[in-house]
Amino acid sequence: MTTRKAKPAGKRAAKKKAKPPARAKGSRATSKKTANSLRVRMYRVGFGDFFLVIVPTSEHGDQYILIDCGVFKGTSGTGDIGSIVECVEDMHKTTDGKLALVIMTHRHADHIAGFSKAPIFKDFEAGMVWMPYWEQFNDKEKEPAHKLQLDAMVANLTSVALQLQKPNVDSKEVLNKLGQVSAVPTQDENSAHNLLVNIDDLAAQMAIQFRGRDDDEGREALAQLGNATGIEDFNAAATDKKKRGGNAAALDLLKNHLGKDGKNVRYYAANDKPELPPELDELKATILGPPPEKAKAFLALMDLKKGVGQYLDSTTGDDGRVSTIQPFPDEWLAVDLQKEYRQEEAKWPIDFEVVKGEVGQSQPDMLVAAASKIENFLNNQSLVVLFEFGGKRLLFAGDAQGGNWEYWLYKTDAPTKDPTEAGEIIEKSKELLETIDFYKVGHHGSTNATPIQAVEAAIGRPKSSHGFVSMCSTEFGVYGNVDKKTEVPRKPLMDVLEKDSWLIRSDAIEITITDPETKKETKIASREGVSLPEPKVGTISQSKLYLEYSF
Repeated sequence: MTTRKAKPAGKRAAKKKAKPPARAKGSRATSKKTANSLRVRMYRVGFGDFFLVIVPTSEHGDQYILIDCGVFKGTSGTGDIGSIVECVEDMHKTTDGKLALVIMTHRHADHIAGFSKAPIFKDFEAGMVWMPYWEQFNDKEKEPAHKLQLDAMVANLTSVALQLQKPNVDSKEVLNKLGQVSAVPTQDENSAHNLLVNIDDLAAQMAIQFRGRDDDEGREALAQLGNATGIEDFNAAATDKKKRGGNAAALDLLKNHLGKDGKNVRYYAANDKPELPPELDELKATILGPPPEKAKAFLALMDLKKGVGQYLDSTTGDDGRVSTIQPFPDEWLAVDLQKEYRQEEAKWPIDFEVVKGEVGQSQPDMLVAAASKIENFLNNQSLVVLFEFGGKRLLFAGDAQGGNWEYWLYKTDAPTKDPTEAGEIIEKSKELLETIDFYKVGHHGSTNATPIQAVEAAIGRPKSSHGFVSMCSTEFGVYGNVDKKTEVPRKPLMDVLEKDSWLIRSDAIEITITDPETKKETKIASREGVSLPEPKVGTISQSKLYLEYSF
């Protein structure tokens, strides 16, 4: 792979030739595990992320960074293996309930459910809480004037999807009966931001339409909406509001308890200079994602082109076309995708002419597509952080998808589904990836969260390099289908990472969980065929609940 040094047309001008990121100060780690080693602990919780970074500072001793704590049952209902509460209690023993920094990469249940599931979190203290930039617009006190627009949007999507599924329906008549969302007045010129405010309500209302459906698409959509809201039983939630919004309870604990009523919460986007607590003054942190406000169009680019940007595009066709649903306002659309959603002068939320064409061919379930859009939209907001300590570089990418990665890998002016059209990865990003020592695999190893170009750059390092460690917290069989090549984790990605990095999977070990009342122990078996590597540098250790890599 060649490195682009000159700026092609359509790129943002570079200020000067990029240099490798400066190394952070700190004691140099050795290959031998000691009490003073930099360590990354991955708890096995099932389909979710729960990482604890242990930073051995010279002045303050071991300091702890918690990056996400969540789990979700998924489409199969097997994603939550029942260990997360005990894992949080184990973390409390390690940290004595004191966390220097807590990072919530994004608001999905598989990343935050533990904050509401584990009662002992009320005994934790945190020096600071980091969240993605776009999360701040989710605060309930910032109730948007265009809430009615969201309600109208839900009504439109629901009506279109349900009516068009009926046999012998006159699609033209159905479409013409829909009201215009633009008829609802908007007082906030930045109302696109406020889309996040009622994402829970939007997802919950849509989920009502899927209750009782037993087809694959319906189950997957319901799981996606459950992940967005933290609602595990929509039937119960429909009649009992107390059972709704598990994510809301987790966010309340993050922002108000750990974040001290918001005083210690910081929201970051790419290129922001983050504030670290004093205990971590020897650590360097660089914010790579999500895209900032000026580049919000990148949030709309969910997936990259099949075989070019990702190992398999599970939501688009071979021609790279995107879904015909548009559950978000026009200002969120990536420029090169707008031709797919040309808006009429009446400002309809959907290009109904396009919808009609697709309906005539395949009668698509548009509500399923809308559920997928909500899932991917939240993933794309992920906080992406590069940590540097003691000469080591650790990349945590959350569940970032196409637009999030593309923004900082290529520095293009506008998103594109085909990364080859953006030229080569810019030199600074390539050098960063070539020198990472640790990579947290995105979205539990799914197809659309680790671009091919990022992997190629990371493994394209000099042969003299010791390589890098990849950690993937996952549970097989929870999402996707092997026959359709959409399984999570995606096998081709796992094969590449296993071949060209030291891949550590959470399901490589058997764990033991203990019932707090009966004290009965239950063993959760490891995944057959998955084993632990033997890195050239550092060591891997395990306990009954987690794997830990020591640099």
